[in-house]
Amino acid sequence: MAKLFLVVLLLLQPYLTTSNFASNPETKKSRLVIKMIHYESIKSPFYNPKLTLEDRVRKMNQRSEARISDLMVVVSNILKKDSVEVQIYPVYGAQFLIPLKNGTPPVPQILIMDTGSFLLWVHCGFTIGGEGSPAPLYHNADSSSYVEDVYCGTSMCDFLTLKGTCGVSRRCDYTLNYVTGKTEGHLASEVVTFQSKNESEETIKRLVFGCSSISRGVDRCSGVLGLGQRPVSLVSQQNYTGFSYCIGNISDVNYDSNALVLGDKPIIEEISTPIFMVLGKYYINLERISVGDKFLDIDPSILKRIDYQGGMFVDSGATSSYLPEIAFKKLKEEIKSVIGTSLKEVTKGPEQLCYYGNIDRDLQRFPKITLHFAENADMELTAENLFHKASNNHFCLSVKISEEERLPFSILGVWAQQYFYISFDFDSMRLSFSRIDCDFLFD
Repeated sequence: MAKLFLVVLLLLQPYLTTSNFASNPETKKSRLVIKMIHYESIKSPFYNPKLTLEDRVRKMNQRSEARISDLMVVVSNILKKDSVEVQIYPVYGAQFLIPLKNGTPPVPQILIMDTGSFLLWVHCGFTIGGEGSPAPLYHNADSSSYVEDVYCGTSMCDFLTLKGTCGVSRRCDYTLNYVTGKTEGHLASEVVTFQSKNESEETIKRLVFGCSSISRGVDRCSGVLGLGQRPVSLVSQQNYTGFSYCIGNISDVNYDSNALVLGDKPIIEEISTPIFMVLGKYYINLERISVGDKFLDIDPSILKRIDYQGGMFVDSGATSSYLPEIAFKKLKEEIKSVIGTSLKEVTKGPEQLCYYGNIDRDLQRFPKITLHFAENADMELTAENLFHKASNNHFCLSVKISEEERLPFSILGVWAQQYFYISFDFDSMRLSFSRIDCDFLFD
C-alpha cells in the first residue's frame, strides 16, 4: 500500500501544492525527471563492450576507492581544524552521469552527478584536461548567452574563493583542489538545458557555473554537477526545496531508468530521518543494525555523529557501504553464521566476504538486514542491496570497513541504495527512502 501511495503521489506531484509553496510563486519550480546514466551502462560514452562483468565491478570499485581517498584528505584537514583547506576539497568519483546542454547555441555535455560537492562546472574552450571529454567542447566565446557577471567581493565569490585575491578585472577566479588533481577557472552565467522525461526539455536562463580552464583527474567528463546545499550550487540558486533520485540495478548494463528529480517539493514519506549537513555533504544517524529479528551487539556510540566523527554520509559516488570496523565485523560474523556451510566461501582477504554461487538462486531465503536510523526510520535491505555479483561464479558483500584512522564515519553507498527512491527535503531537513520501481518516474 505504501508503495502504491508513493507512485500515485509521484504521478500527481506536478498538480499538488502546499500552503508554503502557493504563497511564494517564485519558489515553485516545475518538476524535472532527468535520466542518470551509470558509468558502466551501455548508454554511457565510457561503455566498453569488451569488458567482462568482473572488469566492470573492478572499475566501479576503483572509482569508489578514489573517492574514499578524496574523503580521507577532507577528514584529515577537518581533524587538523584546517578549515581553509577543507572547503576547497570537492569529492569526486563518477558513478552516475548527467547529460545537459550548455550555452547558445546549446552544446551537449556529460557531467558527473555528485551529492558530495556543490559547484556545477564545465570545461570552457580548449582547456587543459578537456580534450578527453566524450562530448563536444563548450566554447564560452562562441555562446551568445554567456555573461561574465560574478565579481570578487560578492557573497557568492567570497564563499567559493574564501575571500581570495582579486585580479585587475575583478573576475571571480577559483581553484578547487582534490587528491588526483584540480580544476581552475572563473564564475560566470549561462543558459543550461536539462532533458526531462518524454524527451521534453527544461531551460534555466541564468545559472552561475564554473567555467574551467584547467582540469585534471575528473574521469574524462565535461565537468561536474554538484548537488550540495551551498550558495553556488544549482539547488540553492534555483531555490529548490530539495531533490530526489532513484537507482535501479547498476550491475545491468542495459538498465535505463536511474533518475534524478529536481524541482517541486520532494515527497517525504512516513519513513524519514533527520539530515544534517557537514561541509555541504548529507549525513544521517545510523543507530542500530539487525539481521532478520536479531539486533547486532554494537555500541550505538560508535555509529553516532559526535564532533567531527561518526554519522553516515549518504553518497552517490561510493559503490560499497562502509561501517566502523567493530560494526562491520559483527555484521560479517552474523552473515557467515546465517549462510553457514550451505555455500563455499571465496578467499579474498579479511575485509571482504565472498561466496561461490548466484545471488538470485542461493540467497532466496536470506533474511533482510535492516539499518535503523534516527526517529524509527528503518531501511530494509535485501540480498540484492547487500551483495553484488563479482564474477560469473561468485558474489561478494557490498559492505567494507570504515576504519577510524582512515574514515571516521559510515557511508551509505550506491549498491545499498538500489531500488530506493531517496528524497532530500531542505525545508524539514529530512531524508526519506521508499522502495519503488524507477520506471514509474518516466511513465
